[in-house]
Amino acid sequence: MKLVSYIARYTRKGLIPELRLVSVNEQSVCFKYRDYADKHSEKVMTLSCKEFLRRYLQHVLPKGFMRIRHYGFLANACCKRTLALIKGQEPNLCKVKKKKAEAASPPSHWPCEVLKIGVLRFNERVNSSEETMK
Repeated sequence: MKLVSYIARYTRKGLIPELRLVSVNEQSVCFKYRDYADKHSEKVMTLSCKEFLRRYLQHVLPKGFMRIRHYGFLANACCKRTLALIKGQEPNLCKVKKKKAEAASPPSHWPCEVLKIGVLRFNERVNSSEETMK
C-alpha cells in the first residue's frame, strides 16, 4: 500500500492523471479508461496492485531517456511555422490534377505468369503485318 501511495503522488504529471483513479485499497486499484472499441465509452477497470504496478512501470523510461510527445512538424521548435505552412497549402491539397491521356504503353517488366518466377522484360514491339513476316 505504501508503494501505491508513493507512486500516486507522481500521477499528476505522469502516465495516469489523478482524476482517472477511482479507488485504491490493499488488494486492488480501480481506474477509469476509455474503450475505443465500444464507441469511446468510459469504463472502470479493477486490477490487483501487483498487476497495476507492472503495467504502470512498463511505461517508465530508462535513466537518460526523455519522453517526446510530439516530433516532426508538431515539434515545439517548429510547430507554429510548419502548421501555418500546412494550413496555407490546404486549398491546393483539394485540387485533383488530371493526367493527360497518354498512348497505352505496356509495362517495361512484369512477373512471369506461367512459371511464377523470374521477370519478363519488354524489348520491342513486333507488328503482325505480312511485311514483317516475310
